[in-house]
Amino acid sequence: MSTPQDFDVDAWLNDAERPARSVTVYQKAGLIAELDALEEKIRNAEGEEVDGPSMGSGVGTLRAKYADVAQRFHNSALTVKVQSLTNQEQAELLVGHDADSMADRGAIVMAEAIVSPKMTAAQVKRLNAVLGDAQFQMILDAWHSACREAPEVSADFLPKRSTPDDGGES
Repeated sequence: MSTPQDFDVDAWLNDAERPARSVTVYQKAGLIAELDALEEKIRNAEGEEVDGPSMGSGVGTLRAKYADVAQRFHNSALTVKVQSLTNQEQAELLVGHDADSMADRGAIVMAEAIVSPKMTAAQVKRLNAVLGDAQFQMILDAWHSACREAPEVSADFLPKRSTPDDGGES
C-alpha cells in the first residue's frame, strides 16, 4: 500500500487511458422495414381462426422468415469505438481548414476520434451518409460522452443478487 509521500504520479500517469466509449451501428438498417411488415403479417395470421396457411404463408413460416431477417440485421452490426479529444487537439487538427465546410471540419475531428475501426475523414462523411442521421448521431453522442462526462461504471443491467439481507430468499 502506497502512502501519499511515496505515490509515483508519473507511473500512474504513464498507465492512464483516455476516456473512450463504444456504440453499435448497423449496416443493414433497411431490414427494419421488412421486419415491421413481417411482424404485422404474423400478428394478422395469429389473429385468424382459419386452419392452414395465411396469405400464402403459415405463422411458422412467417416466424422463420422473421428470424432469418433479424439474424441478417444482427450480423450487420459494427461496434464503433471513439475516444476523447481535448479542445486543444481538436483545434490543432483544424489548423489550415478554416475555409472547409462544417461537415468537412467535423469529419476531420471524428476521423481522429474514431479509433476502431480506423477511418479517414472521407470515410466518416460516407459513414454519415449511408447510416443516416440517427445512427451517426449515436456515434457523436458516444464521442461527446467520452469528451465531456466523467467516466463511471454502471452495472444496472446485471441481475441483482437476492439475499436474506435485502429481503430476498437465500
